[in-house]
Amino acid sequence: MNKFLIFINKIINILLVFFIIFLVLNQYYIIDFSTTLKYVLYFLTLILILISSTKELILGKSGLSKFINFLILFCFIIGGVFSIITNQINILIYICILFSLIHGFIDLIYKKA
Repeated sequence: MNKFLIFINKIINILLVFFIIFLVLNQYYIIDFSTTLKYVLYFLTLILILISSTKELILGKSGLSKFINFLILFCFIIGGVFSIITNQINILIYICILFSLIHGFIDLIYKKA
């Protein structure tokens, strides 16, 4: 069962990294997605961030990893509230995405299967 959880974790991190890369490429007009596809990628990316951070907070053993994921969730919640109030994306959402990308890379590269 442990190998299965590691496999699912790696798939979630790979999808998260790819979705963030696609959104960055769309932001700099290297790839041009339709608005509907762009919103779907935003939604899927944010759902994957929530799933991976919550899973790591519940099942993680490292204190640093739990702290980083707590910071990701905190930035996501506060940034989401401010984003709804001001109707624009703020710096907290970008911090959340950046930390999620870094944590995804670290999780893919350094954790053993």
